[in-house]
Amino acid sequence: MEKFIWLIVAYFLGSIPFSYLFGKIFKHQDLRKLGSGNLGGTNAFRVFGKPIGMAVSILDVTKSGLLVFLMLHTSVFAGTELFPAMYYGLASVLGHVYPVWFKFKGGKGVATSFGLLLAYDWRLAIVMFIVFMGTQIITRYVSVSSCLAAVVMLFTVCIRYFTYQQDIHLIIVTLLAVVIILYSHRSNFKRLKAGTENRVKWLDPLDRWFSKKKTS
Repeated sequence: MEKFIWLIVAYFLGSIPFSYLFGKIFKHQDLRKLGSGNLGGTNAFRVFGKPIGMAVSILDVTKSGLLVFLMLHTSVFAGTELFPAMYYGLASVLGHVYPVWFKFKGGKGVATSFGLLLAYDWRLAIVMFIVFMGTQIITRYVSVSSCLAAVVMLFTVCIRYFTYQQDIHLIIVTLLAVVIILYSHRSNFKRLKAGTENRVKWLDPLDRWFSKKKTS
């Protein structure tokens, strides 16, 4: 019974809407009515700026990885009947993407998926981060870098399974997280096709510097 209760706890932990709360507390605005309307860290960055965006992203990473970390790397849950720890991280991802508080419309699950991987094996999270940042620098699209990083991560855990450590639960959870991420980016794919998808702004100074070097 305990293992099911902790799944529910994990879901509600993941459903804590930090982007919404920070917007209401510090900006007195509803993020659902601004920008893309999404409750993820990317929209918080665009609408509320770097401090709030960074805080939201860190907390979204933490809320999905917290129980996984405690279950795998501490004795907090010693003697407690549990499912494999990764499933609790996945429950937090589901809570983030489909929060009961907002008619099951939340974020897109990228930061929370990163968080559960970080808690499981930081090396997997580093791979995801490198692919995410590299793709973002090349394409300037967060949606493209998020989806590509997710797909690469699935291939990475499959390779890990056959070459290093056989954990089928890691593959199952990663596969489900990738499906969630890709599905939640449906509107982004439509905007990419239409040429209306938002590009990242933080690399603009670098672009201007390169433009000056070319013309000088």
